[in-house]
Amino acid sequence: MREATFNDKEIVINIISKSFDENQSVNYVVKQDRDRKKRIALLMKYSFFYGYNFGKIYISEDDKAACILLFSERKKVTLKSIIWDIKLATKCIGVFRVEKVLKRESAIKKNHPKKPFIHLWYIGVDPMFQNKGVGSKLLNEILLRYPKKLFYLETSTATNIPFYEKFGFKTVEKIDLGYMLNILKKE
Repeated sequence: MREATFNDKEIVINIISKSFDENQSVNYVVKQDRDRKKRIALLMKYSFFYGYNFGKIYISEDDKAACILLFSERKKVTLKSIIWDIKLATKCIGVFRVEKVLKRESAIKKNHPKKPFIHLWYIGVDPMFQNKGVGSKLLNEILLRYPKKLFYLETSTATNIPFYEKFGFKTVEKIDLGYMLNILKKE
């Protein structure tokens, strides 16, 4: 595993975009039209910006998996983050859908831990290399890098829950948004 640099942006965006293409939670946020795939890529550019500035981004050594982490104590509002938020609202979500997405984010934030935590925001494997241990190896290396940290994540993919449970995550909440969003933590 290596820490991503800004030059790795396209690799990370490509991996995460492809692996989250059919994800219910991502598609809840992204306006569903003929530009859906472009909008997903824009969401991942936004996520890369946040991970790069307020967390860490890791890539597997073979460039087949990527992970975006956010550190709760580092996240802050900046002029750049406001510009990215506006770009996300207008070009990805769609102005008329912003309120719906903000309500979703509010429901999620109610479940954030009260103490500092690492948000495992995205972990994805290129679909051609899924179910070959690439994601497991990457997640294991991340957890070993931060052994005493509290981890938090959401997943709308119920079949991913056993994967996270293998690493010690426990489901602590489920939010019904028209699809089930599972909240998991690892102490």
